[in-house]
Amino acid sequence: MKIELQREFFAQKERPFVRGEQLEADLIKFKSGIPAVRLRNRFGYIDVLPYHGQMIWDAVFNGRSLKMMTPFDEPRDVDSFLDTYGCYMMHCGALRMGCPGPDDEHLQHGELPYAKYASASVTAGEDAKGEYIGLAGVYEYNRAFGDHYYAEPEVKLYAESMVLEVSIRIENLACKPMEMMYMCHINNRAVPGGRIVQALPWTKQHMTLRDSAPKTVQVDEIYRRFLKEINENIQRTERINEEDVYDPEIVFFLNRPKTDEDGWTHFMYVRPDGSADYTCYKPDELDHCSRWIVRSKSMEALGLALPATADAEGYLAEKEKGNILTIAPKQTFQTTIRVGCLNKDDSKKVEDWINQILI
Repeated sequence: MKIELQREFFAQKERPFVRGEQLEADLIKFKSGIPAVRLRNRFGYIDVLPYHGQMIWDAVFNGRSLKMMTPFDEPRDVDSFLDTYGCYMMHCGALRMGCPGPDDEHLQHGELPYAKYASASVTAGEDAKGEYIGLAGVYEYNRAFGDHYYAEPEVKLYAESMVLEVSIRIENLACKPMEMMYMCHINNRAVPGGRIVQALPWTKQHMTLRDSAPKTVQVDEIYRRFLKEINENIQRTERINEEDVYDPEIVFFLNRPKTDEDGWTHFMYVRPDGSADYTCYKPDELDHCSRWIVRSKSMEALGLALPATADAEGYLAEKEKGNILTIAPKQTFQTTIRVGCLNKDDSKKVEDWINQILI
């Protein structure tokens, strides 16, 4: 089932839109005027912005918000995601992605994070994982004498799960090949007292610390000493302690994660109560991955695993490395990522799987 949305459906007051036995969709509008679709199951809800990047602004399960802490308490009507950066998940790309280098001219993380979507739909159905309700949309990029593509993301919330299925399909509509970069940027909160569990050894061969800084942040000698300390003991970042200050940020490039028999790799941030934030993807679809940690007075964020087609160092640097994909005319790229949270029992099961994968 697919129900096309219209902007006039959204009012300041929350209103029911789809009702099922286990799944619901409500339409809301933030005080800033940004429309959102609230998808619910018995565990909680997610707020998705249908016309602004198809961002997942928030994900709340068992009474806990999964998203990062920032000064932005709601999405704003702006052009850049940096002026409203408080979301749980955003799509990055598709022509350019990453932090622009000194000679790059593209926006940070490209045009997709807060792209203006002309159409969006509430979806519902049943697949191998069970009954779901979702949100999908179509964004068209069309530049005279340039590239022309469709981006078609969808997020599914299942009746009996706190793990979302996020997918995107990017189709080259032009008659010439199109360069493409993509990242799924998931922003959890870097709460102290937890630990990272990953299907990846804690070695320099598998975790490369970025020693450069993007244009958007200022660094000093204290920060550089902190980077040196971490680089000498990468496993120091396995746990985030109360006294740890990651300011402005640290970034790891995660290399060659292990996979299960179905080709999925798994990452968790296990919280003090045993529950976990969770990210899962297929490295044969997204063969690069980054980790982003920020802890300051104004922001707490843990990009536990940000699967991508390239590292996040900007177009020119990634082109030099050979990390830019090319989509042939009328061909498509597509991928699926699973993100969300796990209860204590499921967290323990996934940790056991990860330990088996690492053997």
